[in-house]
Amino acid sequence: MAVEVRLPQLAASMADGVISKWLKSVGQSVKKGESLFEVESDKVTTEVESPADGVLLQIQVPEGQKIDVGTVLATIGAAGEAIPESRGATASTAAATNGSPIAMATAPPTVAAPPPTRVFVTPRARKVAEELGIDVNRIKGTGPGGRILERDVLAAVPQAAPPAAPAPAPSAPTVPLPAAPGTVVPLTAMRRTIADRMVRSQHTVAEVTLTSEVDVSEIVKLREQISGEWQKQHGIKVSYNDVIIRAVARALREHPYLNASLADDGIHLHSEINVGMGVAVDSGLIVPVIRDADQKSLLEIARASRDLAQRARQNQLTRDEVSGGTFTISNMGMLGVEAFTPIINWPECAILGVGQIVDRAVVRDGQVVVRPTMWLSLTFDHRIVDGAPAAAFLARIRQLLESPYLLFV
Repeated sequence: MAVEVRLPQLAASMADGVISKWLKSVGQSVKKGESLFEVESDKVTTEVESPADGVLLQIQVPEGQKIDVGTVLATIGAAGEAIPESRGATASTAAATNGSPIAMATAPPTVAAPPPTRVFVTPRARKVAEELGIDVNRIKGTGPGGRILERDVLAAVPQAAPPAAPAPAPSAPTVPLPAAPGTVVPLTAMRRTIADRMVRSQHTVAEVTLTSEVDVSEIVKLREQISGEWQKQHGIKVSYNDVIIRAVARALREHPYLNASLADDGIHLHSEINVGMGVAVDSGLIVPVIRDADQKSLLEIARASRDLAQRARQNQLTRDEVSGGTFTISNMGMLGVEAFTPIINWPECAILGVGQIVDRAVVRDGQVVVRPTMWLSLTFDHRIVDGAPAAAFLARIRQLLESPYLLFV
């Protein structure tokens, strides 16, 4: 019996989504649990699995269309099975509304071709294989029941896809254009979410920005001292952003009103300190979250930030990894920006903007000396916290960064 494929509700807040890619074509065999299509919603692209075994008889919603949760997307059934009129009518209506043809299953031949060898692949493994150009049919899975896991794909890289030579580093940071000038770029779910949140933040939040210049000489020394040892022992280097995340998490523990949000029943002081970090991706901006950042060591933060940033650029983050943040850090120093006023990631109380580290002339003990410094910009919601406690919070961050040994005591 034919089975309707509907858009599932992948999160409690999800009301709609955009079908970004169909992974199967009409007439192809599908297995229950096999990835069927990709849906983009609220900055995250998720692979959705087939609810049944059979043949993809019909696709009723084309790629790029935004639809509500529960909408019928496709039909799966037995080869040659007739599609009920109600489903066919729905497909025709969708085609007329969107002006795009809907692929329909053609009459199957009298003698069906033998089904392809059944290959079980996790969604993440399939995406990595596509990016590396590896044929999953040539990989032996080590997961339950022979399922191919991400590690199986990565293990096949030396034989199937030798790494390309690294591209030369650009002389200046560049941001690729999403399309040629003079064209209309459709709003993706990510771009629409960014627009909605930024407008809501500007219209509802009483934003105030405080700035402070920080001498990061000691951070530079700290990074030089431990990065080499970390590289040997853990294969990772500490970044300035890792130290900033650690300092912010410590300061939030001491200043809970900056780790809060406003609701109808009052100000909610969050028990968890979940620090989001802005990551620029090709399609916009995404904010993966380091949960319980105040309970993590600098090494744990470094590992988490690398992993989240890498998977953000590969579009592999889960919905849980981009939700639940209580404070956000936006670092634009690597783009050559010295100072800026960030917009609060609503419904959070505040956001910290981090500028470029630049050698500047400063006065120390009556002498003019050159020190590496950077500007911090704290934008906060004045409805939740006043200027004095916000300034005290920013001063504490500055103290921790100028005396980073305090992060280890």
